[in-house]
Amino acid sequence: GLPGVAGGPLSVKKFGYGQSNPTYFLQTTGGAQYVLRKQPPGQLIRGAHAVDREYRVIRAVGEAGYEVPAVHLLCEDKSVIGTSFYVMSFKKGQIVDNGLLKLPKEQRKPVMAAIVQSLAKLHSYDPAKLGLLAGEKPFGRMGGFYERQLRTMTRTSEAQVSGSDGQVPAMKRMPELLRLFEANMPEDRSCVIHGDWKPDNVILSDGSDVLPKVLAVVDWELSTIGHPMSDLANLCLPYYLGRLGDLVGYVAIDPVADSSLPTLEEVHRTYCEAARVPYPIPGWSFYVAFSCFRLSVIIQGIAMRVSKGTASAATGSVALQIRAADAMCDLACDMMEEAFGRPSAPSRL
Repeated sequence: GLPGVAGGPLSVKKFGYGQSNPTYFLQTTGGAQYVLRKQPPGQLIRGAHAVDREYRVIRAVGEAGYEVPAVHLLCEDKSVIGTSFYVMSFKKGQIVDNGLLKLPKEQRKPVMAAIVQSLAKLHSYDPAKLGLLAGEKPFGRMGGFYERQLRTMTRTSEAQVSGSDGQVPAMKRMPELLRLFEANMPEDRSCVIHGDWKPDNVILSDGSDVLPKVLAVVDWELSTIGHPMSDLANLCLPYYLGRLGDLVGYVAIDPVADSSLPTLEEVHRTYCEAARVPYPIPGWSFYVAFSCFRLSVIIQGIAMRVSKGTASAATGSVALQIRAADAMCDLACDMMEEAFGRPSAPSRL
């Protein structure tokens, strides 16, 4: 059972943010506080919303000393509340926006540096030593991350289109983009990755008397064994969005307009120093373009769930989500063409 829970009543409140796994705040009559994460209702795409994987990686990195909430239980018996779920401790702190604009100006660069250093720390862990490669169901595989991701994203997108009963179309430039990715694959590297690394998945101390520090990293649904640059590119997306930020729900970062914001170079240099890898990062355009593509598939998934009435939080119309998905796919295509030229051969995916 949960510490501090002796069979008495629980107060339950659903968090208002998040489109994927519904998340709830639990409090006992004695004041103990927890967070419950569950799968959404309805028919799920194979491999999606895997709360058991979230539980496993949070437990593994937490036991190694990484900043995550303590996890207490995983329940895969769907007769209890209708879906699989897990429970972790509640971490009190502040969650900022992805553009860092909720922070005082003097805190923005130090907070981004702390978030980047926390990312480098995560990437330093050996998946084998964490026990993530062992057992009948390894958490992931070493090597071949982007090849697997491209196949997975292609299957996911196709399933989302077919699962929407004709309401969500395929993204127009996706075949062209897949050809560009296949022709320009980067050097293969492997580590534990978060899979959705951005400031609003990091809980910070309130910073009332000192600079905020990272208290916990949350929302590990997309975590796997993968390429470290996929996390860094996801963090850096707001630098590339411009006016698309409002459409896709991100605040764009523009250090030219606001000098209190860290530059992209500062972010890269901080990561490279903390991770002890060379600067500049070779092949960077591939990584950030892939993050754009992945976000386009995620947005398309939201469109499908909105069309079926199973989105876990209030969101825009199906048409708005379709437009956002296409815009991110277009941005990825433009980045790849500018860096590598136009593709010549059809995609094998």
